[in-house]
Amino acid sequence: MSESTLEERDRAGDHAYQGAHVGRRDPRYGTLVQGFNQRFTGHPHYVELCGDTNAVLRAVQKALDAGRRITVRGGGHCYEDFVSGNVGGVIIDLSPLNRVYLDRPRDLFCIEGGCTLWNVYTQLYKEHGVTIPAGSCYSVGAGGHIIGGGYGLLSRLHGLTVDWLHAVEVVVVNEARRAEVIIVGRDSASRREQDLFWGHLGGGGGNFGIVTRYFFQAPPAGPGIAHIASIAWNWDEIDQDRFTQLVTSYGTFFQKHSEAGTEYDGLFGLFHLTNKAAGQIVLTAQQVGKDDGPLRHLIDAMTLPGLDHVRQSVPVGFHHLVVQSRDVRTMPWLEATQTLNGSGPNQRGKYKSAYMKQPFPARQIDVIWQHLTTKYPNTQALLQVDSYGAKINTVKPDATAVPQRSSILKLQYQTYWTRKRDDAVNLKWIREFYEAMYGTEGPMPDRVMDGCYVNYPDTDLINWEYLYYKRGYARLQRVKKEWDPLNIFNHAQSVRLPEG
Repeated sequence: MSESTLEERDRAGDHAYQGAHVGRRDPRYGTLVQGFNQRFTGHPHYVELCGDTNAVLRAVQKALDAGRRITVRGGGHCYEDFVSGNVGGVIIDLSPLNRVYLDRPRDLFCIEGGCTLWNVYTQLYKEHGVTIPAGSCYSVGAGGHIIGGGYGLLSRLHGLTVDWLHAVEVVVVNEARRAEVIIVGRDSASRREQDLFWGHLGGGGGNFGIVTRYFFQAPPAGPGIAHIASIAWNWDEIDQDRFTQLVTSYGTFFQKHSEAGTEYDGLFGLFHLTNKAAGQIVLTAQQVGKDDGPLRHLIDAMTLPGLDHVRQSVPVGFHHLVVQSRDVRTMPWLEATQTLNGSGPNQRGKYKSAYMKQPFPARQIDVIWQHLTTKYPNTQALLQVDSYGAKINTVKPDATAVPQRSSILKLQYQTYWTRKRDDAVNLKWIREFYEAMYGTEGPMPDRVMDGCYVNYPDTDLINWEYLYYKRGYARLQRVKKEWDPLNIFNHAQSVRLPEG
């Protein structure tokens, strides 16, 4: 992809909001430094809102000249304090950089770095009939989501978000402490530029620079029809044997249907194993396409003798959807996407993750049962088990910076609360749960497990470099040395410069 001048790249956006400088006395400051996870409140010297690439370039250079640390908010939220944890520095907020459009001279679809997923879905689909296989929560920032790999309800059908990424426009800083803009992509001429692009194919945010635009070439057509269902089981009807059967049935089903190229590719499940205090365990699933057979087969597989499923009556995790029916519903795909979108209220939270190559072993199911039925009265604590595999696993592990290409399930441990004084008890529960599952080293890649997801960052992890990236971390370090030699872009789990 050839470079063009900033003026050419920004010509279509001359009308756009140019930005704002928000200092500590500005009434907007308190809002702009508050993390979506309310455990984290920032104390930067100021926040710079940027509406185009030139504004980002200027903001970076201004911070460099003043010797202030830079962190970046891509329009969405971060589970840890990678953005907010910046005392006296500068938060560069890309929220106003939020256009989605077809770059006709290049015949590429552009998603700007401050977009959230909902405006990405609506604009791509309504205006062009296409989509990207990305996440299910509307408020997720497309920028951070894409750069960490990105997955969602269409990923078994179409793969990860980065599998469709063609190029990025990124603001980087050279050894002379000068900010500059470069576009790198699949057709970049030099190996050096190709390496930088590879680093953006799942390497995580805050590592090499600030991505202002993501370019996609011929993304997949958006589905016309989707079938969705949300079914639940009442906790007071579940004993340990039935719980084991439910968890085993779910894992076995997606192990059986983990290969790509079948009618099950368009099926995606989110199994919410909630704390017993919530009252219900909930399965939400979507099947795209005219045939709802695979979705009904999943429901049949989860139907146990003597344990009937019921309508969902409690909200779970990010997906605060409550469906007053246990029937399969058919609707236009975009409407289904809107129905399933949700982020829940702003609260305090903690998250952990794991990939699985096999269904849960009996020992792990026992651990899950123990920690979901203990005397921990939090109705918003759960283990969410997402389906995985199919098209995702057709990509070679080293083709992108996401090496987990043989998993069938993806896990997200979650707990939410509102009061600071409850931090200790909630963090204790999720940390003890996770350690009981994997020991102190975490879900190290083996026959069953395959590490962690960088977009569910967890600062408790000891071996995070290997758990996120496996052998690809050394290559990411080489990219870091080449493109951010001064380590300008850094946080608690950013890619480190190689020693020496």
